[in-house]
Amino acid sequence: MSTQQPVDRYAQFLGIEVSGHGGGRAVSTTTVTEDHLNPHDTTHGAFVFALVGTAVAAAANDDEHTGVASAIHIDYLRPTRLGDALRAEATIGERLPKEDLFVIRVTDADDQVVARASARFTRRARAR
Repeated sequence: MSTQQPVDRYAQFLGIEVSGHGGGRAVSTTTVTEDHLNPHDTTHGAFVFALVGTAVAAAANDDEHTGVASAIHIDYLRPTRLGDALRAEATIGERLPKEDLFVIRVTDADDQVVARASARFTRRARAR
């Protein structure tokens, strides 16, 4: 696990916070604002995808390894709306010789699953 959290400017721009990172696990959180809504007044799928991507990228990168996404698949299970608090938790599911496979769950404040994703990251030793 890394001792210093990397700066994710895109996540900051979107209002996403990351707690814990590296070592195969991370959590990203946010509250849905008007800027995150689609024309149906539900949370835009791209925003939920960004929440997932932020969590899994933080989980895949630490002081020892650098991870680069090669695939992310997401299933949207339940809509969310303005003011909803969302939490994405990424955990490593499988560690292969050069890749890590992650499972990411997105939940709301009531701990209901609103999306589920899987991701594949190429893992490399970080240059020292």
